[in-house]
Amino acid sequence: MKKGLLIGCSNGVELHNDFSKVFGKEKYEWINLSCDSMGNRYISSKLFEYIDDHGTPDYVYLQYSGLNRIDLPFAPDVILPDFYFQSNINSMTYSDKRNWVGGTKGLLNNELLKKVFTCMWTTLCDMGIHEIFRGIELCKTLKIPYNWNSYYDYTDAPNIHIKGDGTIDKMPNYIDMTNHIGESPLDVAYKLNDIPGDGCHYSRWIGEQYLERNKDKFNL
Repeated sequence: MKKGLLIGCSNGVELHNDFSKVFGKEKYEWINLSCDSMGNRYISSKLFEYIDDHGTPDYVYLQYSGLNRIDLPFAPDVILPDFYFQSNINSMTYSDKRNWVGGTKGLLNNELLKKVFTCMWTTLCDMGIHEIFRGIELCKTLKIPYNWNSYYDYTDAPNIHIKGDGTIDKMPNYIDMTNHIGESPLDVAYKLNDIPGDGCHYSRWIGEQYLERNKDKFNL
């Protein structure tokens, strides 16, 4: 059976179920390393980690997250108390290489993270784009069939909440858009009038509709 690797943020934690429903589970084992609240550094780095540990998958889908999100790699046995957004408290994303800590939610409630992240906040948006480059180019170098997207359109955020996750005027020309899906899941939510109550986390129906509408664009 082929291995299909899926990585995103909280909007990606059900991707394996969406892909199974739309593309089936007879040919692919859908491996989902998405993690709540994580950003683009986590997403690309998890791709490297998987390949280092398990070799190249047969397919990769990267659903990138907010450009302003922060991800830091802690030692794998360093677990911060009373802070939920850590990859190594989740069995699906646990790694003996590093515990990823980050995102945006609750950072100021932890004194260690508050000291670190408040010094970094204004430096992030362009680095989020650089992480997309890193993930795409790794797939291209290893000749892995892949697609990518972001959960919202970076150039046209639909609400104030999403604008806080980071926006840009246009994608830089060094980002290869060849295997980009073309519309984001949040775009689909607004087009089909199933707008998330929190402005961010689209429904499972939208997750499936997003795949169905763009089925012929996935390089499976």
